[in-house]
Amino acid sequence: MTKPKDMQQNSLLLLVLLLLCFSVWPGLGQPVQSDDLQTLLEVKKSLVTNPEYENALQNWNSDNPKFCNWTGVTCRGRVVIGLNLSDFDLTGSISPSIGRFSNLIHLDLSSNSLVGPIPTALSNLSSSLETLHLFSNQLTGEIPSQLGSLVNLRSLKLGDNDLTGSIPETLGNLVNLQTLALAKCRLTGPIPSQLGRLVSLQALILQQNHLQGPIPPELGNCTTLVLLTAALNSLNGSLPAELSRLGNLQKLNLGNNSFSGEIPSQLGDLRNNLQYLNLAGNRLQGSIPKRLTGLENLQTLDLSNNDLTGEIHEEFWNMNQLQDLVLANNRLSGSLPKSLCSNNTSLKQLVLSGTQLSGEIPAGISGCQSLQALDLSNNTLTGRIPDSLFKLAELTILYLHNNTLKGTLSPSVSNLTNLQELALYHNDLEGKLPKEIGFLSKLEVLYLYENRFSGGIPTEIGNCTSLKSIDMFGNHFSGEIPTSLGRLKELTLLHLRENEFVGNVPAALGNCHKLTILDLADNQLSGSIPSSFGFLKSLEQLHLYNNSLQGSLPSSLINLKNLTRINFSNNKLNGSISPLCGSISYLSFDVTDNEFEGDVPLDLGKSPSLDRLRLGKNQFTGRIPWTFGKISALSLLDVSSNSLTGNIPLELGLCKKLTHIDLNDNFLSGAIPPWLGKLPFLGELKLSSNQFTGSVPSEIFNLTKLLVLSLDGNSLNGSIPQEIGNLEALNVLNLGKNQISGQVPSGIGKLRKLYELRLSRNILTGEIPVEIGELQDLQSALDLSYNNFTGEIPSTISTLHKLESLDLSHNHLIGNVPGQLGDMKSLVYLNLSYNSLEGKLKKQFSKWRADAFVGNAGLCGSPLGHCNNKKQQGGLSAKTVVIISAVSSVAAIALIVLVIVLFFKQNLALFKKGRGGNSAFSSKSSSSEAPLFSHGGAKSDIKWEDIMEATHYLDDEFVIGSGGSGKVYKADLASGETVAVKKIPWKDDLLSNKSFNREVKTLGTIRHRHLVKLMGYCSSKAQVLMEIVTGKKPTEGVFGEETDMVRWVDTVLGSAAREKLIDSELKPLLPCEEEAVYQVLEIAIQCTKTYPQERPSSRQACDCLLNVFNNRGASCREMQTDSGK
Repeated sequence: MTKPKDMQQNSLLLLVLLLLCFSVWPGLGQPVQSDDLQTLLEVKKSLVTNPEYENALQNWNSDNPKFCNWTGVTCRGRVVIGLNLSDFDLTGSISPSIGRFSNLIHLDLSSNSLVGPIPTALSNLSSSLETLHLFSNQLTGEIPSQLGSLVNLRSLKLGDNDLTGSIPETLGNLVNLQTLALAKCRLTGPIPSQLGRLVSLQALILQQNHLQGPIPPELGNCTTLVLLTAALNSLNGSLPAELSRLGNLQKLNLGNNSFSGEIPSQLGDLRNNLQYLNLAGNRLQGSIPKRLTGLENLQTLDLSNNDLTGEIHEEFWNMNQLQDLVLANNRLSGSLPKSLCSNNTSLKQLVLSGTQLSGEIPAGISGCQSLQALDLSNNTLTGRIPDSLFKLAELTILYLHNNTLKGTLSPSVSNLTNLQELALYHNDLEGKLPKEIGFLSKLEVLYLYENRFSGGIPTEIGNCTSLKSIDMFGNHFSGEIPTSLGRLKELTLLHLRENEFVGNVPAALGNCHKLTILDLADNQLSGSIPSSFGFLKSLEQLHLYNNSLQGSLPSSLINLKNLTRINFSNNKLNGSISPLCGSISYLSFDVTDNEFEGDVPLDLGKSPSLDRLRLGKNQFTGRIPWTFGKISALSLLDVSSNSLTGNIPLELGLCKKLTHIDLNDNFLSGAIPPWLGKLPFLGELKLSSNQFTGSVPSEIFNLTKLLVLSLDGNSLNGSIPQEIGNLEALNVLNLGKNQISGQVPSGIGKLRKLYELRLSRNILTGEIPVEIGELQDLQSALDLSYNNFTGEIPSTISTLHKLESLDLSHNHLIGNVPGQLGDMKSLVYLNLSYNSLEGKLKKQFSKWRADAFVGNAGLCGSPLGHCNNKKQQGGLSAKTVVIISAVSSVAAIALIVLVIVLFFKQNLALFKKGRGGNSAFSSKSSSSEAPLFSHGGAKSDIKWEDIMEATHYLDDEFVIGSGGSGKVYKADLASGETVAVKKIPWKDDLLSNKSFNREVKTLGTIRHRHLVKLMGYCSSKAQVLMEIVTGKKPTEGVFGEETDMVRWVDTVLGSAAREKLIDSELKPLLPCEEEAVYQVLEIAIQCTKTYPQERPSSRQACDCLLNVFNNRGASCREMQTDSGK
């Protein structure tokens, strides 16, 4: 009974076992097939996120259950063992479901655009996975430490992703790993020493990360390594000698790290297999180990960019397998051996630039017959380039620049028919460029700049049709630019600046359609800009400055849409600049010092990246374009020396990067806008010689980075605020020639970086602040002249030990001249004239001209006259009178009109007892109404106006006689009387004026029947000055009892309409001449004051006129000098 029961139990057990076998045996159970199918569909769903690329996995669908035939799927039987989806343009992420393929051997998802982390579920494949390639994606996160459980892994490539964090130490458990590639990620931290346990490792690729720390010596245990590269990291420390145990190593690349110390000589033990050794770009020191020359299979040795010293061992030239020797940029020494390449004919690349080599290039270099690249640049090589060098027919690159090579370029250069790049710049080569250069049909780069080549460029250069770059800057090439350059269709750079080319710019250059940079500046080119330049649509930079080009711009230039930099400055170009406004990509724009005219185009404001805009020294008119406010990158704006009008546009306040603003020498008007004070980086503000009015806005004094503030030559008023001291960075402050009043604040002393201070020709009052002595960097000038300063000269000025020019003239300063001023060794100009200084000058001042001190009545001592020890009395000595008379007569430019009554035919008896009188009336007393003579025996009602009307203002028609001292006019007065009028001009000769004085005195006292009696005389200097300047006569209808000529001039001169005072016949005037005219009128006004004590003496008036004349001449010369620049 028990046996059947046991048999039944055994049968049930057998059934269960069979069912289990069907469920787990590969390919035998339908559940396995169903699971892999479902897993693959989940993987597809994760990998494909862009429907455009779904075609790549189009056959991955449930309608096609034969998944082993799907793209990229490999099966063994019915089990998935491989997924290769490399370069399928996948954009999704890696599904953790892949971890369910328990028999997966190969997984390659490289070269896609997958994102997200590496799933830790991949560690479930530990029993089968041998290949894991996820490189060249966009994976992020850290490398999962769980990957260290994939003990069967042979190849792990995760490079070229955005992986971060450190290299997991657990990777040291992958004892079967042969390739570990983690390059081009963002990995940090050290190289784990546990990697030294990877005894099967053949390739370790860690380059282009951010790894730090030393190379672990344990890597020396990886004796199967063939490739070790950890370049382009931040590894440091010394190189471990244990690397010499890597006997199978063929390539060692540790370049571009921060390794220090010496190169281990033990690396020479890798003699059997090492083919590539790169230690470039580190901080290695010491000499190059001689044992490295024993690396008999070495093909490439790169030790460049270190701090190696010593000579190059001669044995290097005997390494017959060596193809690339790169030792550039070390502190090596010595010279090239004469036997160079005698035992090595394999050398293809020799790079020894920047190795402090000296001596000559040996003729034996011709032995390097395989040489393709030779770089001996940046050394101190001397002598000529040997002809034997031109026997290296395989050369493609020849760099000899930055040496001191001499001589000419041999015609044998034509032998280098494979040459692609020739760089000889910055040597001392001379002579003509040989026409044989035309045989170099493969030449792409020709750099000859900064030599002494001369003569013309040979036309044969047009045969070098592969040329892309030509740079001949800074030579002495002459003649015309050859038109054959137009045949160079591949040319992108043509740089011929700073030569001696003449003639026209060749129109053929317009055929070089690939040109991006064309620089012909600093030559002697003439003619116009060719219209063919409009075909250079790839042009980005066009520089033609410092030539003699003329004419208007061709309209075709509007086609140059890619221009970023243009410089046409210092030519004679004219017309409009609108043809240059086709580009909206400008970075710099300079047309300074030409003859361009018309409005500044609004389109210039369409380049938001424009950094520097220079339009100065042209003839532009109209307003500053408001569109400049759109140039967000603008840092420099120069529109100086034009004829621009109107206000400064408000929109410029949007250019927050402005550092330099130069609007000098225009006709800009209105108030200085306060928003200028809100430009945070403004360093120079130049608004000189315009027509700005109002006070300086207080916001300007918030510009803490301001270096130059020039507001001179305007009509600004108000005072200088104490806040001026906020401009602590200021170097130049020029507020001259304005109407600024008040005192100079003590805050001026805070401008300790000030180099130049000019406040002249204002209405400043008070004492000169002693704080000026704190401006210890003041050097160029301290000019406070033509103001109303009072008090004494501060002795603190003498502490300005760098000051070169000091002008305190034409003020009301008193007291002694501080002797310390005479001790200022830096001073080359001194002017203290026309003040009220007194006392004896110290002997230190004897070296200065007397002009520096004139106009100070109380001053004496050298260079002025000797001091009178006796106390001077109230009157002047006869000698002093003569001196004053002489000085006052030097510059008298007015006419003295003498009215002499010579003869009264019918009333002579009435005057026999009369006495001659004289009176000099002020013009302000209305000379047309005042009697001509206030004293005299008869007819005292004769008026100046009567005489002028009778003689038509002393017209030559009424002349009845002339002599050495003047002309005599006949005047028939309206009253019926006839008088004779003698006009005697004021002489510059002292004796002549004395003669005049004697004549007047004699005629007034002598009685004789043949002499007429002198009735009187008058002198009108000031009014004559007004007549000359205004072109008006005192008798014109515009003047009357209420407003005479003097009162009219005085009123208009102080208004904004003062230009109406100048006679149209005198116009046009230069700005310096116009200013002089106004000053002459101011002097004339002073001379017409009612009270004598208010009027300047004749001497003072003459000195003022002299000063105006001299200043006008100096200002005009300065303008001519500036325009010459």
